[in-house]
Amino acid sequence: MLLLFILIFDISVYTITSYSYQLNLDRETDSAVREHELISSSIKKNIQTIEEIFPDVSKNNERLTAIIQPLIEYYKDQGVFLALYSESELIYQNTPNINPELLILESETTKNILNESHDQTQYMFISSSIAEYPHLTFVYARDIEQLSTIVQSINRMFVILNIVICIVLGVTIFLILRHTTRPIKQLNQTTREIAQGSYDKRVRIKSNDELGELAETFNIMADAVEKNIDHLKKAAENKQTFINDLSHEMRTPLTSVLGYSEYLQNANSSEEDRIIAAGNLHLAAQQLSNLSKKLTDIILLSNDDIEKKEINIAKLFDAVVKIMELPLSERNLTLQTEAKAPIVWGDEDLLISLLTNLVENAARASTAGQAITLRSIKDADKTIIEVTDAGCGMLPNEIAKITEPFYRVDKSRSKNKGGVGLGLTISKKIVRLHDAKLEITSDIINGTTVRIEFTAS
Repeated sequence: MLLLFILIFDISVYTITSYSYQLNLDRETDSAVREHELISSSIKKNIQTIEEIFPDVSKNNERLTAIIQPLIEYYKDQGVFLALYSESELIYQNTPNINPELLILESETTKNILNESHDQTQYMFISSSIAEYPHLTFVYARDIEQLSTIVQSINRMFVILNIVICIVLGVTIFLILRHTTRPIKQLNQTTREIAQGSYDKRVRIKSNDELGELAETFNIMADAVEKNIDHLKKAAENKQTFINDLSHEMRTPLTSVLGYSEYLQNANSSEEDRIIAAGNLHLAAQQLSNLSKKLTDIILLSNDDIEKKEINIAKLFDAVVKIMELPLSERNLTLQTEAKAPIVWGDEDLLISLLTNLVENAARASTAGQAITLRSIKDADKTIIEVTDAGCGMLPNEIAKITEPFYRVDKSRSKNKGGVGLGLTISKKIVRLHDAKLEITSDIINGTTVRIEFTAS
């Protein structure tokens, strides 16, 4: 920008200076021509006056010298110099050396104008014939050095002005660029800090220009990065917790399997002890089987794409009743169904797994003789399915953790009843796949209600 400005400025100055010089030169030329004509006319009149006494005056060099000399003396203080020639023969002059081309006239009315420099001084030469005396050539020289002096002064002034403008503009542009690039430096510094792990860093730029918009967009990006990093950290922590809990959950049944298998290898044990040990071995193996099944379900539910279809809720409840009939009868529990809402949109197999898990959890919390209720309700454009039990409930802080992998309200009771703490984790994933909402309300006196709210498809 600075170089471009200087280039345009210098071209403009050169153009203006050249135009001004030419304008002044034209003015000087006009003035010199008029003065040349005036002096030439004066010489002619003097010759004509003297001719009345001396008819041959126009050819007498001495008399012509007498005519031109007073004029030379008069004009020399004004920077004007004169010369007179007769048939290319010099009669008298006080001009600098005259270029021979000036003396070559094409006609009696021709004027030759020539600018030349002599002894570092610029002169304007004008030559012409004396009217009515074509053999006489009059040369007029005018000192126009002041024009060159003015141009040089203007050039010096503009050189100084050019330097001053360069300095002022250079400092101004430097300050502007420093102010303009400060947000970029801040953005660069913040980017470097974020790259080093400081994901909470943000750019503090308050402006309404493109840099302000860039800073705002950068902060939005940084927020998204921080959110994703936090999500990844949380996911990594959850995975580590899951692995730790899984290791812990597997340790107990594996210890039982190893212990009872070694016991059964003992030849001194009685048949009754063998039967008890075999039963405990079967129970530990069953726990490992349940754990394997639940983990498989979690892996299969990692796909977020399911095909939803219209499902008859009454038939859905019947399928759950048939699946849970034997486990509930062994615990002396009953399952009651109320299908007040006719249909729901979803994946039938996943919904059966969901309700089976919820009923199974309700059964673990219930005692013999109690009933579990499975009902559907229509509320405006929503379909609601509830699983309610009258068993031992949960405290508020336990409700918040109940959907976490391997979490149990009563760990000893859940293990004795075959639970591995993954049922509600799977249920939560199935609910999310159906874009539904899961709510759990519970208290230790009235039991627990799990409410699943489905929106219309």
